[in-house]
Amino acid sequence: MNKFLTLVVLCVASTAFATIHNVTVSGLSFTPANITIQQGDTVRWTKGGGLHNVAEVTATPVFRSGNPTSSPFVYDFAFNAPLAGTYNYECEVHFSVGMVGTVTVEVPPPPCLDPTDLVIKWEAADQVHVYWQAPQMGHYVVYGTADATLATTPPGPGWSVAAEVDVAAIGQADVVITGLSDQQFFVVVQDCTP
Repeated sequence: MNKFLTLVVLCVASTAFATIHNVTVSGLSFTPANITIQQGDTVRWTKGGGLHNVAEVTATPVFRSGNPTSSPFVYDFAFNAPLAGTYNYECEVHFSVGMVGTVTVEVPPPPCLDPTDLVIKWEAADQVHVYWQAPQMGHYVVYGTADATLATTPPGPGWSVAAEVDVAAIGQADVVITGLSDQQFFVVVQDCTP
């Protein structure tokens, strides 16, 4: 019987997709005025009427929508690496009446599970032992599929939960998975949320 196993590793915290955060420029305010985003996300400022712009408040601004204008606009700015920290911004016409805001950019944690730390051993005709050095505490979910066309995609339709492991201390974690077919692909997803 020819058996082979592929293990794909994903970390929930490091595989999040970029998000667009909407800010409305209206009256004499930005709504919401203060937002927190992840590095790689985009902020979209949308303005209807009024004489406004969006300008970061530093000597050499990181972002600026242009000169104040009465025309409607949509201004997108992606806060990609290495941008991080808090950025204060204003409408250059109305800052003195409180038309200001902040964008706080958080850096995601580093990958929390190194694929080289994983070991897989066939233990019987229909089971494997998967173990790894857990770099941090957390909840690990092992998904499996026999469909080779899904082997490079994150868990979704066609994947099923093969096992779940709660790791209470940094160190070795393991799970035995039984009832396997001749060909099986796995994804180990670590929830890195503290």
